[in-house]
Amino acid sequence: MLREFRIDRVYQGSLDKGTDILEGLQDVLRRHRISCGVLSGIGSVTQARLAYYNAETRAYEERSFPEQLEIVSLRGNISLRDNQIFPHIHTVLSRRDFAAIGGHLLAKTFVFAFEFDIVAFRGEPFVRGFDDATGLFLWQ
Repeated sequence: MLREFRIDRVYQGSLDKGTDILEGLQDVLRRHRISCGVLSGIGSVTQARLAYYNAETRAYEERSFPEQLEIVSLRGNISLRDNQIFPHIHTVLSRRDFAAIGGHLLAKTFVFAFEFDIVAFRGEPFVRGFDDATGLFLWQ
């Protein structure tokens, strides 16, 4: 599956200390009606919650990290799921000893400092639907 898009708008911004990253980004996307595009970010968090999709059990395994972590990479795409704007975000975080952890970003990941870029595309957004082969909600 492949679609071609044109860049419509580009946003740069930051989220306040203590903000839940996922909720903060969802708010920005809703306010500016961005349903199609990509996003990225850098900074650090005071704690994080991540998930790993176990293909064998077809379930997400969630884990909390109650420590300050550096955001090495945060990247995602924006589409629709259940008629709602849906950011799908993965991140790699580093610990004080420079060990890296990563996974699917979940709510309850709180900003220490965070700067982001959003590139909004012009065109019909992808819509996520359940995929029987993987057990995931993928672009249809």
